[in-house]
Order: sequence, then structure tokens, then C-alpha cells
Amino acid sequence: MKNIQLGEINKAILALTTTKSNEQLYKEIAQTAKTFIGANFVKLLLYEKDHLKRVYYSDELIKQNTITINKYYSKILAANDVLYLSKSDLGRLQMKQFPHEIKQVAIVPLLYSQQMLGFLFLYSLKEKSLSETERDALIIYSHTATLALNKIQLQEDSQKALELRDRFISLASHELRTPLTSIHGYIQLLYSRTKDKETLESRWTKELYAESIRLTTLVKELLDVNRIKQGQFAFVFSEIQLQDIVTRAIDQYRFTNTNHPFEFYCKLTNHQTRIVGDFDKLVEMVSGLLENAIKFSKPGEKIAVILKSHPRMITLEVHDKGKGISKHDLASIMNGFYKPEYAGYIEGMGVGLMLARYIIENHRGKIKIKSKENIGTTVTVSLPTIRSINKTTN
Repeated sequence: MKNIQLGEINKAILALTTTKSNEQLYKEIAQTAKTFIGANFVKLLLYEKDHLKRVYYSDELIKQNTITINKYYSKILAANDVLYLSKSDLGRLQMKQFPHEIKQVAIVPLLYSQQMLGFLFLYSLKEKSLSETERDALIIYSHTATLALNKIQLQEDSQKALELRDRFISLASHELRTPLTSIHGYIQLLYSRTKDKETLESRWTKELYAESIRLTTLVKELLDVNRIKQGQFAFVFSEIQLQDIVTRAIDQYRFTNTNHPFEFYCKLTNHQTRIVGDFDKLVEMVSGLLENAIKFSKPGEKIAVILKSHPRMITLEVHDKGKGISKHDLASIMNGFYKPEYAGYIEGMGVGLMLARYIIENHRGKIKIKSKENIGTTVTVSLPTIRSINKTTN
């Protein structure tokens, strides 16, 4: 094959792989195909369920008329070849409404794994034989086009699946919230009456209470994810002490996770701990970081929480000596609903870090994760102090 044909094919591959929308892809596939045989017009038809749908045409002259390909279908499918029709062929087909200006038509199959995706119709105003080089170029190009079409179809299917997932999560979390509130309330009442007793029933009640808290947190995370997607995740800002936030989160987890000792090191003075933030949202963020540290650590392993001061920032560090995170997983772990393969047995849906990042970014902060497999993970959160915010706004 001539180098110019190979160059055109390589250029076409690059164009198809960088095309964004469906409409752009259809146009790129069709218009590029014309160049291989010097055709004047082009039309692209794709199967939608069991019928062909016109998705692109280059001129009104060939918009309506389409050659019936039923009689050629098996031949094209078997040979995966270009069907070439000359002017005399068109006459024998008795295409009465076919434009007289058209002298030849090349029909290029778009076949992917024995599945016919559609056809390219290339119309020429001059009649000439289709060379072997041109035929080979069209066949090679058709393979590239089908890969691009299949890729965009997979992307659409994935998007639909994600939308269906999000819709289900939204409905399920809203439906669960009301009965769960009642269940948690009654369990809390039972726990308050039995917590000072050393009986088997009191231990059962404590375990029920801990599990109801965990389930309530899980449903709340789902609701928060849905609010973020809908732009309804509201913040109420005020001056708060970061040390109080961390203490609140640790106290909550000390109750439900007695197997994991927490070591809290506060290296701040009183005037350094004030930030502007949403107290409840920041408690949720810190709780999410503690929960991840607990999940990936063995019982009895210490989890260190450190607050440090910097010239314009306060940093919160959460250290664990758990399984760690691979470099591959670090790139995706904050995207939401993502769990490493080794975490399949660990409870949760992989939304904690996504929520944490969203909360931190809305407080003008940053989150950074350093981890080594089988050594441990350090999550560092940096939040601006009130003094630094005042300097920025003044």
C-alpha cells in the first residue's frame, strides 16, 4: 500500500480517537472515508435495534435515497469487503429515484466481532474502477471506525448505568432514612437504659446501638453524594476551633471502635486553632478519614491523629499502619464508589474520601495522601487559618 494511504489512515485513527461527541465522530468517520477513493458525497447509516438509521449525510442529493442492501448482506458479512456498484449496476437495480449524476457507489461495511454496526455509502460523480489499494485502505479504515463507534457505544452504556445507579441510590437512601431514624431512636433509648448494667442484654443493646450508628452514617453518606451531584450540599460557615472538631470525631469513633486505640497530638496554641468552616461538615470529613484508617488497619494497631500549625495553614494528619494503597489505586481512590481489589471484603462503598475532598475544597483546603503497601497510609489535610483568609480578602 502506498505511503500516502498509510499516512492518511494514521491521521484518521488519531482524529477518531480524539473526537468528543457522537455528531463529531459520525462526521469525522464519513468525511474521512471520502478521501480514500475521492468520492463526492457520503452517507453514514447505523443500526438502531433492527433497522438502519441515517446519522450523517454530506449533501441533500443523497439524503433520502438508500440502496437496499438486504440481498448483499450475507455476502458483505462473509467477506467483510467493500461492495462496489457501477452505473450499470444501479440501472439493473431499477433505482428510479436515484440521482442521475451519481456514476458509482461504494458500500463499506462497519463490522465489529461479526456484528454489523452499519454502512458507509460513498457516492462519486465520475465512474472509475476501484483499485486494490483503495479497497484495502477502506477496509483497514472501516476497522478503525468500528472501534471508535464501539467505544462511544460502551461509553454511553456506562453513562446510562451510572445514571441508573445514582437514581437507585437516591431513591433508596431517601426511603431508608425515615424508618432508620425511628429504629435508631428506639435503640438509643434502650441503650440509655441499659448501658450501666453488666448483663448480656446490655451488651447486645450496645452492639445494636453501634451498628445503628454505622448504618445511619452510611445512609447519610449516600444522601450527601446525591446532594453534591444535585448542587444541594449546603455549608453553614462560622468561626470554629479545629481542635474541637477532631476531638468530637475521635470521641464518636472511640465508642464504636474499641479495638483501635487513637493517639491525638495537638501541637497548636489556642490562637492558632480557629478557622472558618462548617462544624458538622468538618466533623463528617474527619470521621471519614478515621473510618478509612480503621477499615484498613488490624485490630489493636494504633491510629495517630496530629494537628500542626504552619504560617498560614493548619494541617491535620491521620496515620495508620494498615494495608496501604497502591500507586494505581491512589489515582482513583477519591473519585467515589471506588474500592481497591483487595478491599472487596471491607465494608463501605468507597465514597468517604470523595466526600472528604469535596468538603475540604469548599473550605479552601487541600488533601494529600501518601501510602505504601503493607506499610501504611498518611492523609494530610491543610486548611487556611482565619488570619490567612483575612489577609487574602483585605
